[in-house]
Amino acid sequence: MIIKQDVMDIMIQQLLSGNASIDDLTRLNSVYAEKQEVVAQYADEYNNGRLTLQQLLYAKVLNVHNA
Repeated sequence: MIIKQDVMDIMIQQLLSGNASIDDLTRLNSVYAEKQEVVAQYADEYNNGRLTLQQLLYAKVLNVHNA
C-alpha cells in the first residue's frame, strides 16, 4: 500500500498542477475505491462485533503499510 500511496501522492500533485490526464484521474479513482473498500470491510467487521476497535485499527495500520 505504500507504493500505492506514493502513486496516489504523485497523481494528486499532477492534478493540482494541472498536468493530470484522464488516465491519471481514472487510476487515482481506482486506488481511492480500493482504499474505501478496505475501510468498509473493516468497519463492517467492527460493527458486527468480529473485531475490537484495537484490532480494527491494528489491521488498518498493517494494511496501509504492507499492501
